[in-house]
Amino acid sequence: LVVGGGAAGMAAALALADQGFPVHLVEREAALGGNLRHVFVPRNGSDPQQMLRALAGRVTAHPLITVHLESQVVATSGFRGSFTSTIQHASGSRSIVQHGATILATGAQEYRGPEYGYGSDPRIVTQQEFEARLAAGGELPGSVAMIQCVGPAEQFCSRICCTVALKNALALKQRQPDAQVVILYRDIRTYGFKERLYTQARAAGVIFVRYDDEHRPQVTADGDLTIRAWDPSLRRDLLLRPDLLVLSMPVVPRGDAHQVAGLFKASLDGDGFFLE
Repeated sequence: LVVGGGAAGMAAALALADQGFPVHLVEREAALGGNLRHVFVPRNGSDPQQMLRALAGRVTAHPLITVHLESQVVATSGFRGSFTSTIQHASGSRSIVQHGATILATGAQEYRGPEYGYGSDPRIVTQQEFEARLAAGGELPGSVAMIQCVGPAEQFCSRICCTVALKNALALKQRQPDAQVVILYRDIRTYGFKERLYTQARAAGVIFVRYDDEHRPQVTADGDLTIRAWDPSLRRDLLLRPDLLVLSMPVVPRGDAHQVAGLFKASLDGDGFFLE
């Protein structure tokens, strides 16, 4: 039984089914893909949506994978090697599944808290929303400011926020080279070879300004969108007036993580993520 039909859940289902194990894949949404459905900007020539279509196509066509869309596990019992789980479908009907192991791949979600005025002005968006605008192909902003380490990311690193910001900044510069992009950051953490994105962004003219806990950016959206940021190198305030403010929201656990953890008797860490 694989719970969650995102990229991880589909990959796990395929890996097992290709070895001859029958798999029941449960996804609460009406389509497979999870967060991958909201990733559009290619990196290293790899099209995320093409990858999604290929994965979903292999899953739905595999004779050993049974996909349950708009469904969720409502009960489970048993022990290692012999579990019985109840799956409830959108129609109200239920299925009983016998399985030897459970894989939790319920994923996470982009934080959408009120920090820096998010939700109060349409010119303040998240990276996921900005990426959707880039993919839509409409009019692009002439100037963009990005703020890293928002909300819960002050307590833990999501590991992908900086990479997504750099990827989207480069995508904007590639399509609109004259666009001004300023990234306000606490620490740039582009893990592994993704450090190359940081080098490429600087070469493309993206400006990086560091801030600390005592000098967080101050955002005002009354009339003009303005951001006041302290530049530690110049030791003076900078006043930015971008067309768009993009917040690099962190990855946070799904709202039902505690419910799923209780159902499957799984442990969560202090931030609400499943323990390995």
